[in-house]
Amino acid sequence: MTPRSGLFTSISHLSVRGLCLCIGLMFFHAGIQSQDSNMGRPIEGITPQPTQGPLRIGIALPFHASGTKQNALSDAMLDYYLGLKLAFQELEAEGFKANVTVYDTEPTDSLPLNQLALKNIASNKNFIDNNIIIGPVYEQNFKDLISSPNGSWINSANKPTLASVPNGSTTSENISGNPQLWISPLTYIKPKAQKGLSTGPFPNINFFINDTLRYKSVAKNVVRMFPKHRICLIIDAAKTSKPKALIYKASMFKPNGKLVTIHTIKDGVLTPALPKRDSIILVACTDDVAVRIPLEKLIEKRQQCWIIGDLSWFEDKRYYSGLNDEICIYPTVNFTDFHDTATLHFSKKFFSTYGTEPSRFAFIGYDQGSYLGFSSMAFGPNFVSSLPDATYEGLINSIHIRGGGSAPYNDGIRFVVIYEDTPHLFNQ
Repeated sequence: MTPRSGLFTSISHLSVRGLCLCIGLMFFHAGIQSQDSNMGRPIEGITPQPTQGPLRIGIALPFHASGTKQNALSDAMLDYYLGLKLAFQELEAEGFKANVTVYDTEPTDSLPLNQLALKNIASNKNFIDNNIIIGPVYEQNFKDLISSPNGSWINSANKPTLASVPNGSTTSENISGNPQLWISPLTYIKPKAQKGLSTGPFPNINFFINDTLRYKSVAKNVVRMFPKHRICLIIDAAKTSKPKALIYKASMFKPNGKLVTIHTIKDGVLTPALPKRDSIILVACTDDVAVRIPLEKLIEKRQQCWIIGDLSWFEDKRYYSGLNDEICIYPTVNFTDFHDTATLHFSKKFFSTYGTEPSRFAFIGYDQGSYLGFSSMAFGPNFVSSLPDATYEGLINSIHIRGGGSAPYNDGIRFVVIYEDTPHLFNQ
C-alpha cells in the first residue's frame, strides 16, 4: 500500500461500520433542503449568491469499499464524506446546488487493483470535467492521477467546450477541460504543474500544511493577537529548537527588531533574562512540555503575560487531568469546542441523520464543505483570488487561505486555553 503521511500518521482505530459504496461512481445532488439552514457559518464579508447551475464536484478518496480486511480508513473516509455531504445539503437553502461524483481511489486490499482503479478514474471522461475535485488523500495517488498517460484530458485540455447554463449564458467558469479547483483535503502535497493541463499547478489548495508553514502561521497569528507585547522566543538544547525559533523570528516582523528576542532555558533559568516589564509573550520553541512550569513561575506575578506552547504540547496535555493553564495558550490545528452550541447542534444532527457519532473527520468534512459552498456561491469555483484575507471559523478548523503564488494553502490555526481541565478556544 502507499506510505501514509500527513494527517494520517497516527489514526486511532475506529469501529468499522458497513461501508456500502460501489466500485465506480455514486451521485448525490446537494439539494436535500435542510430545516436547520442556520447551521451554515458565512465567511466574514461574503454574501452568498445563487449559482448559475449545479457545480460539478468530484470526490476521490480511499474508501476501501471492496477490501476484505478490517481498515479504519474506511470509517474515516466515510465520515469525512458524510460531513461534507451534510454541509452541501444544508447550503441548498442558501442557493447552493451541486452534482457530486464519488470515486474510490483505493477500493481493495490489492496494490495492483488499486493502481488499476486510479487508471480507470484518470481515463473517465467525466473526472477532469468537474469544476472542483477533492482528493486523493495520498501524494502518490495524487501524482498518479494528474500524470496518468491514460488521462482523457491530456489531448482535450487545450480544446475546451462551453457548457450551457440555465439562462443560456456562458462564463469562463463553465468551460470544460480542466477543474477550476483541485484540493488536497487531508494532507500537504507539494503542488506540481503537469504538461497538457492548461491550469494548475495542482493541488490548487492544501487544506493541511507541513510543519514549516504551520510554525510560520503560529508566529504570524501571535503577532496579530498581541501586536503591542514584547515577544520572547524560548529555546533549549534540542537540535530542532533554535532552527524553530529562527523560523518564528523571521515570521514575526516588527518595525523594531528588539521586540522579538531569543532566550535559552536551562535548569529553569533563562539566558538572557526576561525584561523587567509586563505584557510579555513567551513562545516555546521546544517539544519539552516540562518547561511550561518554570516559565509560568517567571511570569505569574506580572500583568498581561502569556505562554504560547509548542504545536506538540496540546496533543500531549489535553488528556491529562487536573490541568489548569490559565496563562498558557496551546496552538493546534484540530480542536472542537463543545461549549459552542453550533458544535452540539451538528453532533445531534449528524447522529439523527446517520445513526452514529461524528468523528473528527466528519467535522473536518463539514467545515471544508461549508467553506467551499459559501465561497463558490459568492465567487464561483475559482474563488481563491477573490478571498485575499478571509477567515472561516469552522467547528474543528480555522480556514484562512494564504496566497502562495499559484498554489495557495490553508494556514489557519486554533488557539486553545485550558480552564480547570476543560479546553476552550482562546478569545482575547
